[in-house]
Amino acid sequence: MKKISIVLMTASLVLLCACGNNQNKKKSETKTADIEEQYIKEDLKIKLDSLVSELGRLSTPVIVDIQNGELTLTDKEKRNKPSYLMPASKADEAITLTEKYRALSILSCDMAIANLYGMPVDDYKKAIAKLLVDINNPALNASTDGKSQDPLAPRIMKFYDESVKAGTLNLFWESIMAGTVEQLYIITQNIDKFIPCFDDKTASEISYRFILVHECVMSLVPYHPEMQNIHTILEPLEVINATNVAELRDQLLELKGAIATARGQLL
Repeated sequence: MKKISIVLMTASLVLLCACGNNQNKKKSETKTADIEEQYIKEDLKIKLDSLVSELGRLSTPVIVDIQNGELTLTDKEKRNKPSYLMPASKADEAITLTEKYRALSILSCDMAIANLYGMPVDDYKKAIAKLLVDINNPALNASTDGKSQDPLAPRIMKFYDESVKAGTLNLFWESIMAGTVEQLYIITQNIDKFIPCFDDKTASEISYRFILVHECVMSLVPYHPEMQNIHTILEPLEVINATNVAELRDQLLELKGAIATARGQLL
C-alpha cells in the first residue's frame, strides 16, 4: 500500500512539474508572439508610411485634370451624356463603413464626370454630404462641388495619418482602391476622350499604383482578414503593366470587361 502511495505521489509530482513547464512555455511563447506582433506592426507602419508617400504623387490624371480645368468638352460632346455613372441613390445601399468609404470615393469621381458634362449634381452633393456625416472622419474634408484647392499628395497623407490614429487603415485602403477602380472604369467607357490625359510617365505610374495598393492590402490582411475581398477584386487587374500610353490603351481595352466586373463588386 505504501509503495502504491509513493508511486501515485511521484506521478502527481511529475504531472505538476509537466503542467508548470507547459504553462511557463505557453507564457513564454505568448510573450514572444506579442513581441513579434509589436515588431511586425512597427515594421509594417514604416513600410506603409513609405508606400503612401509614394502613392501621393501617383494621380490618375482624368479626375485631376477635370478639377484643374485642364479637361473640357465641346458643346457637342456635352450633349452625349454618359449613362455609366453610378446614381447618387446608390449611397443609400451603403450600410457598413466599408461600403460607405467605397461609395464616397466612387460618387466623388462620378460627380466630377457629371460636372464635366454639365449634368445636375445636387443629388451627388447631398449623397456625399450624408456619407461624410456617417463616416465622420476629419481627414475627409471633401468639397461637395467636386473641386479641391489642395494638392493630392498632402490630402492623401492627411487622410492616411488620421486613419492611423483612428485605427482604420483598412478603410483608408478601401477608399483608395474604390477610387482607383472607378477611375479606370470611367476611362474605359470613353477611352478616346480620356486616354489623351495621360503621357508615358503617368501611364507607367498606373501600373506602379496597382503594385503599391496590392502590396499594402496584402500586408494588412493578417490584421484585417476582411481585406482579402479587396485582393479578390483587384487580382484580375494586376496584369496592368503599361510603360507608355499605347500599352495602357491596349491593356485597358483588353481588360474593359474585368474592370467593369471589379467595379460592380465594390457596392
